[in-house]
Amino acid sequence: MNTRHTFHFLICLISLLIFIACGDDPKDTKNELLEGSWIVQNKTINVWPRVGEDEAALRDSLLDYTFFNEGSVITFREDSIHLVIDYMEWQRPAVLPYSYHKNYLKITPPSQLPLLLEGTVELQNPVMQFTLTTESYMSILQVLHPSFYDRILSANVSYFMQRQN
Repeated sequence: MNTRHTFHFLICLISLLIFIACGDDPKDTKNELLEGSWIVQNKTINVWPRVGEDEAALRDSLLDYTFFNEGSVITFREDSIHLVIDYMEWQRPAVLPYSYHKNYLKITPPSQLPLLLEGTVELQNPVMQFTLTTESYMSILQVLHPSFYDRILSANVSYFMQRQN
C-alpha cells in the first residue's frame, strides 16, 4: 500500500471511529435526566369517540381513569419509580422498575395489573411531559373501566409534571 492510500485509509478509519463515538448521546440512555421527584400539575386526554358519542363528555369522564392524578408525586431513583397507585378509594404505594432510552419511558407495572405503561417524554427542565402511547392508555382503560371500549375508538393521555426541589 502506498503512502497516499495509507493516508486515505487512516482518515476513513478515524472518521468512522469519531462517527461511532458521537452517534449515541450517553444522556439519551441515562436515567439521571429523570432522577428526582416530579409532581403532576395537569393532564390532558385525547379521545376519538365512536359515531354518536359526545367527545367532550367522554374526555371529562376519562380524566378519572388515567393512572396518575394531578398532585401525585412521582420519584425516579436509579432504575425504579416510586409512586402511589391511586384508584377511587384504593391507594397503595409502589416501587416499579423503569427504563428510559431516547425519550421513551417504559414503566413495568405490578405483575397483578395487566397494564402497558409506556410513552414518550419531552423534557425541558424543570418541566416534563409524559404522553402514554394509545395502546398503553387503552390497556389502563381495559383494567379500570372496560365499558369505555363500547364508546371510543381510542384515546391517550399526557401528563405535565414539574420537578420538585
